[in-house]
Amino acid sequence: MATRGKMFTGSLAAAEASRDTRAYSGFISGLFEGVVRRQLFTSASIPAMSEAAKEFLDTLRLLLIEKVDPEAIDKEGAIGEDVLAAFKQIGAFGIKIPHSYGGLGLSQSDYHAVATLLGSHDAATTVLLSAHNSIGVAEPVKLVGNHEQQQRLLPRLAKGEISGFALTEKDAGCDIWDLKTYAIPIKADGALVGYRLTGEKLYTTNAPRGDHEFLASLLVVIAQIVDAPHEVHRPKEERRFGAFVVDTQSQGCSCTRLSFMGVRGIYNGQVHLRDVFVPVANRLGEEGNGLRRALESLTVGRLTLPAACLGNLKQCLWLARTRAQQRVQYDRPIGEHTEIGSKIVLMASRVLALEALVKITGIWADAKQDVRLESAAAKILATEWLLESLLDLFRIYGGRAFETPDSLRLHGDLPVPIERMIRDALINVIWEGSNGILTLWIGREGLAEYFTHGNAFLEFQITEMLRATPFFVKTAARSFNALSVYEQDGVAPGASDAVWERFVAQKSRELAQTTLWVTARHRGGLARKQLLLTRLVKASMHLFAVETLLWYKSQKELQDREHSQSLVTYFCSRIKAEFNPAPLLSIRTSSWDDDASLYRLAKAILSGQADWLEEGIIRCRSIEDNLAAGRESLVCASATE
Repeated sequence: MATRGKMFTGSLAAAEASRDTRAYSGFISGLFEGVVRRQLFTSASIPAMSEAAKEFLDTLRLLLIEKVDPEAIDKEGAIGEDVLAAFKQIGAFGIKIPHSYGGLGLSQSDYHAVATLLGSHDAATTVLLSAHNSIGVAEPVKLVGNHEQQQRLLPRLAKGEISGFALTEKDAGCDIWDLKTYAIPIKADGALVGYRLTGEKLYTTNAPRGDHEFLASLLVVIAQIVDAPHEVHRPKEERRFGAFVVDTQSQGCSCTRLSFMGVRGIYNGQVHLRDVFVPVANRLGEEGNGLRRALESLTVGRLTLPAACLGNLKQCLWLARTRAQQRVQYDRPIGEHTEIGSKIVLMASRVLALEALVKITGIWADAKQDVRLESAAAKILATEWLLESLLDLFRIYGGRAFETPDSLRLHGDLPVPIERMIRDALINVIWEGSNGILTLWIGREGLAEYFTHGNAFLEFQITEMLRATPFFVKTAARSFNALSVYEQDGVAPGASDAVWERFVAQKSRELAQTTLWVTARHRGGLARKQLLLTRLVKASMHLFAVETLLWYKSQKELQDREHSQSLVTYFCSRIKAEFNPAPLLSIRTSSWDDDASLYRLAKAILSGQADWLEEGIIRCRSIEDNLAAGRESLVCASATE
């Protein structure tokens, strides 16, 4: 029998060669096989925040209020030396570096609280600290660096030397297997002593302070390892990559700062490498493993973005609530019109759901559990929810949202920075991996077992086919079995939120059924069915969000929170409607599109009964100061009368 064509070629084949081949044990991968790994949640509980984290958060909050002016940073395109110095003084560049190396030693869960606070206040400072602490030199050195590298580099970073991650190039964005920056090994007396790096890196955060002046002292640079420059064009399947820590003061290093429509205070730009010598002691991991190492460090680093988006989304909810209470149209506050009220309820439910995702992924990361797919899903959901919520906020404020704060002040309106918030949030769907590519990546990895076992049938490998058959038989039996994993777990019928637990189990079985069917139908062509894969992944992410929210609602932290159950029901009902949409002309309503129930919930949120959702942020200072001044004027006027 002739062998079929290969399932993966070119960049996809290179991606396959660089895959992390460890079996997935997280929640999302199980859904594709009809398995609801509920034990991942039932064994998790929200840890108490450490005293060190509380102290740092209090210090950081005061620093941000006193020294960080988001409007000024946006106008000037710079963060300011006094702010950088203050960050260094409080240890903000060593948040996750262990105490033994001079850092604060905070956990990932604690770090998420820091990112939420930062994300609520200013985008540029959030990016500065996130790029350094999440994906800068410290994280990969902690992950794959040897003891000597950790002792030599981590104390420097903890003291305030700034770092970044140089991966992207002009012609290599998501297709990172097309990187052209190269590293040529240098030997002396037959022994490897270092490498000469040459290439151009683009969009490297924290690299340039300005043209020809570096902000970062150290950069992680990913490069092809070649014996001669022309080898960078060899077939992608043959390319090997290395990860190197580059001192930016090395001869041959230079930079150019770029300007952007949003996050204008970000220090981001091009890095130019011209025959830069890097000692072998600064290579991270073994030759050929650099790309895989880079992707591993991005997994946990990517979790910072959902936490920062949470802070921004909480700010969004507060601004929406403020406007919807004050603005009166057609004889009532606009928030009491359900067209507006529904937007506020949706925002509130997404705050709750995103907080749940941020909490559980932090817990799992601290426990060293598998979060490879979950970190990507959290990033996609967070950035999309935030952008959609900001557009709703834009609609709630109307023309005032299209003005700058300075323009609003001219006619005595609150200087809401919505136009800046939208500009700043747009980039979130692109960096840390574009949402489109990450979605397809989740599809490839979530279906890893299908691809692996299916390839045996595609290439007609008899022995491998026999080994693969039990997987498909077991998955088929599970997906068509009326007895769900939920029921097998022994959760009592009628328990709180049991209807939604059953919903997750049922839809997971349906997801497995659909995946089996499309795998059999498309076989080797499945990897190219991108819209189909996107739908499957969207289903898995929705189920992940529902299960996470149900877990969060069961935690002691939420037990006595007003309207938490209503928000959970509303969120889950909307997700259910994504799976089973009602006809456009249907007059039947559910809890998420019923005017009466939405009116009551929106009015409760407007009155402040769910203001616990806004905890952990710095409310927009210019707005809060104006509101406080207005309340004081009313008190004075009342006293005069």
